[in-house]
Amino acid sequence: MISSRKNKTIAISTEAFGTLELIKNNIISNFSSFMDYDQIKATNKYGFFEGEPMPYSFGFAPFGDENQAVVKSLKQGERVNLSLKGEIIGHVDADKIFKLDKQTSEKNIFLANESTSVHQMRLGEYALSGEFEIYDQELKKTKQRLQKVIKETGAKRITALFLTADPFNRAHERLVRMTIDKTDLVIVFLVRTTQDSHINYDLRKEVLEYFNQNYLPSNRIFIFPLRNTTLFSSHKNPTLEYITAHHLGADKLVIGQNHTGIGMFFDQNEAHTILDKYKDALKMDIIILPELVYCNKCKTLVSTKTCPHGAHHHIKYHPDTIKTLLFQGILPPAILIRPDISALILSQILPDRFKDIQKLCDDLFPNSGLLEKRSDRDFYEELMKLYQTSSMT
Repeated sequence: MISSRKNKTIAISTEAFGTLELIKNNIISNFSSFMDYDQIKATNKYGFFEGEPMPYSFGFAPFGDENQAVVKSLKQGERVNLSLKGEIIGHVDADKIFKLDKQTSEKNIFLANESTSVHQMRLGEYALSGEFEIYDQELKKTKQRLQKVIKETGAKRITALFLTADPFNRAHERLVRMTIDKTDLVIVFLVRTTQDSHINYDLRKEVLEYFNQNYLPSNRIFIFPLRNTTLFSSHKNPTLEYITAHHLGADKLVIGQNHTGIGMFFDQNEAHTILDKYKDALKMDIIILPELVYCNKCKTLVSTKTCPHGAHHHIKYHPDTIKTLLFQGILPPAILIRPDISALILSQILPDRFKDIQKLCDDLFPNSGLLEKRSDRDFYEELMKLYQTSSMT
């Protein structure tokens, strides 16, 4: 066997790697290879391939002079390595090398993310078709765990929703609870965010898992991390959300009425979206939920469709506003984020913020008389309890 070190190498970005993971694990299609010229052309023309919905074709034309030189030098059957940040993460067995034109360069899966930078979205002039492999098995194992949960629970009704959870707030809580009420299993796809100011992905995942374990019937929620791709990050690709949910077993997809890319319109008093093209093929229902706000007249979380009070009574769940408070070290009001979740986030984004957290806690909070070791997280949780004391306000 020829060592992979002797093979030619194509360098890819993290975003491209995330897309390759989706293709290889049959998450956005049953087809899991790089397409040739004729396959790309047919896919772009019809939006279907081999009978299944496919809004984007799988044309692999890595950008950059060095990458393009490698592609043009390949012979049929030759193996070429895929490299990410200098590490070999997979390989492609070359089949056909061909030049892209207008018909084959448009609607490309590697150009599908409108939220990425221009540099990340560029294609090369020459493309490569063939089978490929990805050595990282994390996404494959997650898919297998989901399939095992579905089998063990016997879930028949499965609903999917996509969240950045940046940060996970009360509106997200209500959304998840409303979804659980009418299904056997909820798949929460945790997606990356492209915003410069964001909460670390691992922390957002930890928060979701914490909420699931402490406030939900945990056997009815499955958190599916989509760590390496931003294809879903700005909700620019509702068709990909729809297809992904279908391929992982869901029969319903929940989206908000303010979904960026849904393109809702009305015809003869019926709501339609750009997903209608694939509804017959995928046999999936779309649930469009109204915006959730806190009403200071109703004194609770409400839907903008059911609350009789005007917008001047509504407090909206703007992620950037909530993050501004958190990054400045301020506990958001409990109507915005559950206090223990705020404490978890603050203790990690501002670690070792206080010189002597133990003395601060001993001076501020009541105790049983015994020496109780306190953490930053304990401090924030106890501080919120003091804020909520109302007899002297």
